[in-house]
Amino acid sequence: MPLLIIVLAVGVFMMLKASRPHSKSIEVKEKSWPVAAQDVQLGSWPTNILLYGAVDALNYSVITAALSADVQKVHVIEGSQVSSGDLLLELDDADARLDVQLAEADVAKAKAAIAAQESRHQADLQALPSERKLYQLVQAEVKRLLNLSKKQVSSQSALDTARQSAARQAISIARIEESIRTHESRMQELEATLARAEAALDKAHLQLRRTRIVAPFDGRVTRVYVAQGHRVNVGGKLLDMFENDSLMFRAMLPAIYVPQVRQALADGNALKVSGSVDQRKVEGHLISLGAEVRQGSGGIEALFLIDEGQDWLQKGRVLQLRLTLPDQENVVPVPFEAVYGSDKVYVIDEENRLRPVKVQRVGEIWRDGNNQVLIRSPDLKDGQRLLVTQLPNAVESLLVEIVAND
Repeated sequence: MPLLIIVLAVGVFMMLKASRPHSKSIEVKEKSWPVAAQDVQLGSWPTNILLYGAVDALNYSVITAALSADVQKVHVIEGSQVSSGDLLLELDDADARLDVQLAEADVAKAKAAIAAQESRHQADLQALPSERKLYQLVQAEVKRLLNLSKKQVSSQSALDTARQSAARQAISIARIEESIRTHESRMQELEATLARAEAALDKAHLQLRRTRIVAPFDGRVTRVYVAQGHRVNVGGKLLDMFENDSLMFRAMLPAIYVPQVRQALADGNALKVSGSVDQRKVEGHLISLGAEVRQGSGGIEALFLIDEGQDWLQKGRVLQLRLTLPDQENVVPVPFEAVYGSDKVYVIDEENRLRPVKVQRVGEIWRDGNNQVLIRSPDLKDGQRLLVTQLPNAVESLLVEIVAND
């Protein structure tokens, strides 16, 4: 019985072992991530920089009153297009005309004084020889009476009378000679008075002309501060206007592009901006880079003179224009999604695994209706496949599967 029990137990064990279920081996496959890629094609591409800024004017004039007067008539309104010399505004000229009349009277008075002095001088020149002859005769009379007085033939009173006549004649000659000597200085004084009166007259005429405010250049009126009947004082604002040909686009140029812009200017290249506003074309060219860096701005101010659109653009209008820089050599335009961080992209190798590559961002370009970034790296070669999908878990050697761009 013990042997039989052992044999039976072994048989049951063998039967259970033969009938146990067999587990299948599970093969673990690595997951691949679907991505889009583009082929690397090195070439020359122009850099386009998207700039935001506002329309300004190089020649912007705030016209003020040069005299105190009442506004008689205003001929323009805000937005009026005017030409150089057009009448903009009229001030009451009654006071200015009275000032002109007073100044004209002073000029006439000064001219009359000069004429009188000249006439007096000519009379002195003509009278001096006669006065000297009379003096000689009086002197001779004094000598004759003196001789007679010594002989006690003439009276002392007659001699004294002759001597008085001689003295008076000498004084008369001295006055005439003094008048002749001081003629030039008197004429200079009178001519200075005339010049002063003529200057006052010119100033009065100038003030009279200033009652008619005219456009200093071809431009547009941006604001009118007064209306008919207003009283304005010296320096009071009348209106603002800007010159059409001086409209410019003022924008902040990022610091990363400043060296390229400076180099392009040094090479004599014309740097242009272009875009559209209200479905109308706007173009301009760079005329200057700012001389001051504003704190926290991250760049410098660039000024672009507007070549097309200046006849309808408004001062202060905010624009979005693209600056085109000269072509960059050995660069690749890629979507912004292809760049990780600020200086890294991923190349897909033959095993569909990611390989990181350090790159340099050299600019942007508007291509196929999208804004793309231009990159350069000595490790990028023609024909390589570049990852253009932004993967949150992108790391080196990550397995990917290239699918259609969409």
